[in-house]
Amino acid sequence: MQEMNEQQRMLFMTRYNAERKDSTIAVLLAVFLGGLGAHRFYLRQFGLGVLYLVFCWALIPHLIALIECFFIPARVRRYNEEQAYLIANQVRAVSATPPIAAVPQRALS
Repeated sequence: MQEMNEQQRMLFMTRYNAERKDSTIAVLLAVFLGGLGAHRFYLRQFGLGVLYLVFCWALIPHLIALIECFFIPARVRRYNEEQAYLIANQVRAVSATPPIAAVPQRALS
């Protein structure tokens, strides 16, 4: 973010705050709705979320979710870092493209 100007920083922070996830929410989802894969859906891991949902009747996802509660904060940090990296690259790419110059229209004779 050091090489970004003020407008780029504002755009980055706006988009990052909209995309970032909270580790407390993720842990609570894992504790209370982990057997249904809610914490996986929250972190946009849809494939694993569906897998939890399909096998929720077996109670194995519930046990795995309780164990995952200890690992969720690190996963949320990694998710937030990945999102920050992607958003920063997008902001730089959009700002690097020159604006399109207006093409003068010819007067009809």
